[in-house]
Amino acid sequence: MNPTHNHLKDIKKEEGQKELLEKNLESHRRRRWVISSIYAMSLLVVILFFYFHVSQAAIITVILFCICTTSEIVYRMLDKKIELRLKRIKQEKRKSIFKLNKF
Repeated sequence: MNPTHNHLKDIKKEEGQKELLEKNLESHRRRRWVISSIYAMSLLVVILFFYFHVSQAAIITVILFCICTTSEIVYRMLDKKIELRLKRIKQEKRKSIFKLNKF
C-alpha cells in the first residue's frame, strides 16, 4: 500500500467522524426542550409552593434554581465540547488536504 492510499483511507474515516459529530450536535441542540421543560416545571412548582404557603418554599426555590443553573451549564458545556471536536476535525481535514497538495 502506498502513502496516498493510506491518506485517502484516513480522510474517509475523518469524514465519517465529522458527519457523526454534526449529527450529534444537531440532535443535542434539538433536545433544548428538555432544559426548557425543567425551567417551566420549576417555575410552576415554585408558584404553587408560594401560593399554598408551604413553609419550606424559599429553600425549595433555591434548590430548584441550583438544579436549573447546573443543567444549563452542563448543557452548554456539552454543546461547546461537540463544537470544539467538530472544529478540530475540520482543521485536521484542511491540514491533510494541504499536505496532499504539497505532494
